[in-house]
Parts: sequence; C-alpha cells; structure tokens
Amino acid sequence: MLYELPSEIIYQIATFLPTANALAHLSQTCHRLHGIITAENSRIFRAFVRSRFPSVETPPFWKDAAQALTSRSRALDRKAIIGRFVVPPETAIKIGSHEVTRRDNPTLGYRPSIDSYEIWNGQRWADRKEVLAWGAANQLVIRTKQTGARSQEDWLVFNDIDHISSYDDICSLHLLSSGNQYSNDPNVEHLIFGRVRGDIAHLAISPNEATFEYKKKFMAYGLKLDKTDLSSDIDSTLAAHFENGSVAFYHVQTDKEEIEPFTWLLPEGSSRTNYSKLLSSSLVAVGTGSVENSLSVSKITPNGVSAYRKIGIGSLDTDSASLKSQVHIGAIEPLNKHTLAGSPGEVFLTAWDDYTVRLHDLRSPRPYEVSYKDATDLNPIYSLHAFGNERFLAGAGGEAVVKIFDLRMCNRYSYLDAQVPASQSQSTQTPANTKADTRPKAKTNARPKKGFSIFLSYPPPPTFPQQTPAPARNRQRGPYRGPIYTMSSPSPSSPTVYTGIVDGVVQLDFASTDDLTGPQKEWYKYNLDLGVNTGSGVLPRWNSEAFNLAGYERPDEDDFATTSKLRNQRAFADIEPGEAARETHTGWDCRWESLEEPGAWRRRDR
Repeated sequence: MLYELPSEIIYQIATFLPTANALAHLSQTCHRLHGIITAENSRIFRAFVRSRFPSVETPPFWKDAAQALTSRSRALDRKAIIGRFVVPPETAIKIGSHEVTRRDNPTLGYRPSIDSYEIWNGQRWADRKEVLAWGAANQLVIRTKQTGARSQEDWLVFNDIDHISSYDDICSLHLLSSGNQYSNDPNVEHLIFGRVRGDIAHLAISPNEATFEYKKKFMAYGLKLDKTDLSSDIDSTLAAHFENGSVAFYHVQTDKEEIEPFTWLLPEGSSRTNYSKLLSSSLVAVGTGSVENSLSVSKITPNGVSAYRKIGIGSLDTDSASLKSQVHIGAIEPLNKHTLAGSPGEVFLTAWDDYTVRLHDLRSPRPYEVSYKDATDLNPIYSLHAFGNERFLAGAGGEAVVKIFDLRMCNRYSYLDAQVPASQSQSTQTPANTKADTRPKAKTNARPKKGFSIFLSYPPPPTFPQQTPAPARNRQRGPYRGPIYTMSSPSPSSPTVYTGIVDGVVQLDFASTDDLTGPQKEWYKYNLDLGVNTGSGVLPRWNSEAFNLAGYERPDEDDFATTSKLRNQRAFADIEPGEAARETHTGWDCRWESLEEPGAWRRRDR
C-alpha cells in the first residue's frame, strides 16, 4: 500500500504529481501521508515549485506558491483574463507643483512608461507590498498597495515643472525596489526617470511626508532622450538611448551626485540606431537599421563597447520582400531567468519588421532558434514581455492587440499536460523554420490548442490626472484602436501584467473564474487579493470595474484555410450558477461566450 512505503519514496512520487491540488488530495488520504507532505515546512511543495516552475523566484511560502503558480498556469491555458483600467482617484496625494502652464498643444496623448515591483513583507503569501508607477505626460503617478493583514492603498502624483510642453514628458521610468542599497526606509520610494528633453535623475519620494529629493543626475549633455534601460543584475547599468541614435552607459551604484557615462555606443556611418536593449550589465543588443548588420550584440566594458555577434536579415530564412531595406526592430526581451538561459543575456526575444518574433541564443551558431508569428494581425510589435516560464506577451503597434505566445522551452509546466499521455507530447527542442506552437494534443477538439490574441479595445474612461486636454482628447471616446507601448509585471510569480496604452494603463489579471468563484474562493480572495467584482454587488477595492475583452484563436502559420473567429467575454454577473464547473470540459474560461456551430454553406431558405 502507498501509505506503507518509506517517506523518501513517497517524497519522490509526490514531486511528479501534476498539480498542487493533487498534492493536497494526497495529504488528505491519511494521517501518515499528511505528516510526510507537511513535514519540514512542506518541503514537498518546495520541490514541486522548483521542478514545475524552475525559473520563477518565490518567497518560501511553498504551499501557497504552488497554489498561486498553478492557478496562473491554468488561467493561461484557459485564456482566463480579466481586463481593467487603472485610474488614479481624485484624492491622490499631490507632491510638487501642480499649477502649471502648457506651452504647446499636442494632438496625441502621452505614452506611459511603466514599472512595477512587489515584495513580501509579512509571514504569509498574502502579505505583499506592490508598487506601480508610470509617466503620465509630465507627471509621475505612483500607486502603493499593501495586501494581507495590513491591507491599504495609497496614490500620489508628482510634478515639479511649472511651464510644460511635450519635451517634459516622462519617457522612461525604473523603480528601485524597497530594501535596496539606497534606503532602509520602506516608506520611501526610489526611482530613476527621464524626460524627453534629456533630464535623467534618481528621485527619492516619500508618500507619507509628501516630500521628494533628487539624489543623482545622469549627464546627457543636452541630447534629447528616446528611452532608458536598467539591467536587472547586481551590478546595475543604466543605458540611455538618445534621439540621435547614440547610447550612453552609466554606473548606477556610485556615490557621485552627477554621473557621467563610462562609455558610449555610437551609430556607424550614416546609420541611426533605431532600438537598443540591455540584455545584462555587460551585453547590449542594438537594432542598427542596416540590412547586413540588422541586429548587433556588443559587450560592455569600462574601456568601451566591442562587437560580439551580428545577425543580418539574409540569415533569417524569410521572404526578403517582407523586410524593408531599412530594417526596424521594435522590441527586445531578455530571458535571463530561464534555466536554459545560461549566462545573463545569452537568450532573448526580438521583434522584427516581418511581424515575427524570434528567439535568439548566443551560444548557438544559428541566427535564431524559434519563430513566433500572428499571421492574422500585421501590425508591428512595439513591446515584448516574458510572463512566467511558459509564455510571453507581444504588444502590437495598432488595433489594441496583445498576443500570447508559448515559449515551449525545457522544464515548462502546462496544466493541460497533466491530462495528456506522455507519448502524445512533442519534443521541446524546436529547430529553426518550424512552427513555434508545439502544444500537446488535448483529448477534445473544444480545448484551446493554438495561440491566442486579445483586443484591449474597450472605450477608455476619462483619465486623471490630465492637464489642458488636447483637442483630440476632447472628442467623444470610442473603442481604443491604438498601440500597446509598454508592459510590466510586479514579479515573476504575479498573475498581473500592466499594459501602457495612449493616455492610460490597463491591468490584465490571469485568473480563472472557477478559482475566483468556486469552493476555494476565500483562498484566492485573501492571498491574491485582485479586488475583482465577481457579481456579488460589492464595488472592487483596488481598481475600476472589469470590462469585457474580445479575442481570437490564431490559426497555424501555414494554415491559409481556417478563419479566425472572434470570441467575446461576458460579465461576471451574467454567468449562471454551475457554469464555471463546465470549464473542465471545454478548456475555456466560462466568461468566454461559446461559438455557434459552423453552418452549412448552402442556403436553407429554399
């Protein structure tokens, strides 16, 4: 009998169970198995998290971590997404100068630069502090949210400029999480932000005291700023990409108040660097705009920048007509946290001009390993965001489209894999020029097996704060059709992604309806604390009301016969009792409306 086996054998068996619920059910079998599984601070759950989610760092609340991560993985497979706008309240604390005079009349809204982080500051998974910040034109908006036993939410809006124009817009923002080397005060937020006119500064701001202090200034020598980037490793490097195509590199951890670049990367010849991204503190990837050297990776040293790897469009095995003579790279995303990533910066995603995202591995002689493409949407890609160790998101440059792709690298974990025989699973090593979606075949045709794209096209609400609205923003607001500029997630284990659209921020939460409304809803309400109104009539605590998304299942790249069918969500209040339980049979979250059966092509009115 199972309960008679030695504890070490039971331990080994338990680590191969597919879900956290399976572990919980095993622990409820008898007193002995319960004691083995809960022994040593639930070390079996710790092994489960580390084996199923190897690239996700979590605090040592292993049972809750297993529940939270499997819940997110399950929600991704079921396309369970909740969309809400993040709108600061009128009661937000105002710091600095807010009686301003505008010197121009912009016709377009601002592009929010977003950053977020969360830290655990208590004895449970629920005890978290989450900070969200974004640049709202010339203003800086910060939301601090504490969940758990000391639940609280605070907002502040910062501005220190009296006479403003579009050159004062904040175009880059990086939060420095609490408990860093800059401050031991958890009530003071440190951040680095930059304005278009070239001001880059380290700011310390205290919401409780409504005060701020500039700590450091990064010298830009009058150059207009396009964006900045901050490496996530210990030896933080700041890269500033200026409008003339040059990139300056700064040491962040220094006691100097005025910091000069320790090296530069200058455009070659007449070419103008159109995009750059720090892969690590010692590697930078650059979209050069040229055909022969379209993607250039360089090493950063105190003595300068040296070429490391070059990739041209001729090596990509793609239709040359789909790439222009001037190649544009829209976004780059490093995959430093993945177990296959090797040294930091060696594995990364790049969005190319042919509407294709490619995964590159600098250890491989091949120009790329896997390609990902949404053949239905031919908008350029403006943003990439690695989400967990399973998926990545791509923000399109139009039509408010967010695309969800499956990375399908080794040691992945998918909730559906537990329901598929091992013989049906395909190899995780996908060679170049093959389809990227190698999702295992499910047992029913109704299950979502393909990639999915969603529209954030719900009409945005009037936003606060805003100053002297431009004429384009005075017109009646219709469905959003613009780009997805930026994306940020508070932590590798978070179910939330914040997306930046024109003049605002949309929060996407990946959580299944049957989790939020089912038998364990109290666990999700307390530990995730998404503040979602699921039809109880209670107003949401943290954000505005959820709106209904639309989306489509993407056909395979070589499938020219299948038409993508639009799916629409329903409101939580429209879900009938018992509908959530049927998710197991359809594979879709119950908020997605069922598609009608395909009709015959012949007319039936004769």
